[in-house]
Amino acid sequence: MNRIFAVILICIVVNACKPGIPKNVIAPDKMELVLFDIHATDGYIGLLPRQDTAKIVASSYYKGIYAKFDIDSAKYSRSLAYYYNHPEVLNLIYENLGKKFEEERKKNDARLDKDAKEEQKKELARNAKPLVVPVGQTGPPKFNFGVNPFSFSSTAP
Repeated sequence: MNRIFAVILICIVVNACKPGIPKNVIAPDKMELVLFDIHATDGYIGLLPRQDTAKIVASSYYKGIYAKFDIDSAKYSRSLAYYYNHPEVLNLIYENLGKKFEEERKKNDARLDKDAKEEQKKELARNAKPLVVPVGQTGPPKFNFGVNPFSFSSTAP
């Protein structure tokens, strides 16, 4: 009987001393994803012009994030409190978040550059004028490079 009690006591002590994240706290990798979505949402909400609209939008977005990760606001708050009390883990999470946001920024910048180039091509195509060659001219077209069509002068042609 004493042996069984000793074995159970040792198992309890070993499990109690085991470092790790409590079961009622969101795991660090999942918390990183949750915080990414939360901060992205906060950034978007900060751009909304009206406070009442922002509160409505924020509420629905946060509910969507909680549903996406199968958590609730209480578990999120409890997890955030845990990570505030364990700053070494929270720092690692935020270092990874910084990298993810930098990657997102680069992707968005590349997409915006691509969109701007496509828009510029469309604008050039809309404003393109065909090269007019006089009817009686033979050979390649002749250009007068002595006249600057973009110069400003006081006399109009």
